Amino acid sequence: MMRRFIPPYVKVRLNLLKSKVHDVLKGHYFYYAKARKYNHDLINVLSLEQELKPNEAKITNLLVAIKRIESIQINPNEIFSFWHVVGEPSQKKGFVKSRSLIRGKVEDSVGGGLCQLSGLIYYLSLYASLEIIERHSYSIDIYTDETRFAPLGSDATVAFGYKDLKIRNNLNGPIRFKFELLENEIIVSLMHASVIQWSATV
Repeated sequence: MMRRFIPPYVKVRLNLLKSKVHDVLKGHYFYYAKARKYNHDLINVLSLEQELKPNEAKITNLLVAIKRIESIQINPNEIFSFWHVVGEPSQKKGFVKSRSLIRGKVEDSVGGGLCQLSGLIYYLSLYASLEIIERHSYSIDIYTDETRFAPLGSDATVAFGYKDLKIRNNLNGPIRFKFELLENEIIVSLMHASVIQWSATV
């Protein structure tokens, strides 16, 4: 009952603290991938593309997040955490308001649209047979068969302080995620030292 009177900002901080304690106890916290000089010899081994609907605000948010994600090299046994890499989406960091699904309703929020990135990373990780540690699906399906830009069940929603996407690199070498934004399309590629097999179970 008292939770109703706790300010949203405080709720987020409490959830972040709870998540950090959980990660420390699980041993995950010490394996988070960090920005570092990366291996330029990695090659594109897997790629996926999705439709990108024209939306200037969303594209601004995608570009800010992509810059951070592409600075990360994930070494073997390290964990990619979407929010650990991207950080809190704030206007100070260059994020703007765009469409988001919040508590089952479509609303504008700072950093809106980032779920397309997390969904692409999740979907590509399934094909690469990477270990999925944490992933959340949408609470409701807001798309029709005509407007859906990803197969049903391949989404991975993220909400700062509440829902994260965490993936462990269980391959035998470092990996990176690389993106390309075209006029009506977004492409995500997995970079690795050698060719890997697509998973046949996706």
